[in-house]
Amino acid sequence: MRFAVSLVLLTALASCAPPLPITDYIADARSPNAKITTQPLRFDVITVRSFVAGHRQERPGARCHIFTPDQRLSAAFQTPAQVRLPLYKGAPAPINGYCSLPGTNLAARFTLEAVNQSAPKNEGLRLTLGSGGPRIAGTISLRDRSKDRYAYPAKLRITLAP
Repeated sequence: MRFAVSLVLLTALASCAPPLPITDYIADARSPNAKITTQPLRFDVITVRSFVAGHRQERPGARCHIFTPDQRLSAAFQTPAQVRLPLYKGAPAPINGYCSLPGTNLAARFTLEAVNQSAPKNEGLRLTLGSGGPRIAGTISLRDRSKDRYAYPAKLRITLAP
């Protein structure tokens, strides 16, 4: 009985554990093989943490690799980590990633997409039905889409599973 109570208390404390500290360096995701002549507009830093499916406690040491199909971006790192992602003009390509925990069969594949933070105001098509019959109204946007601002999420939680 005493052992069961101790086990329950230990499990409760483990689930309340603070996030693991991140190493001092930030992995730079600019690919050395890419032939890019333009400078990035800015960089987004995301925090990457790994967990095992069905558990709340963080599992450090997952080896991860991220890349874009156009090879503009590529990085390899171990979790927990912070990764510095360059953002260029226009919509960024989705980032593909793969993480695995050494010595186990736990792995995860993921895709990270940037979110358009520019407000899409006055756009769309509206259909209304009324007593006078159907009415269709359209609104056209005159905003410059080349000036849209994109951002990656600040945190990425990787769930490793067999």
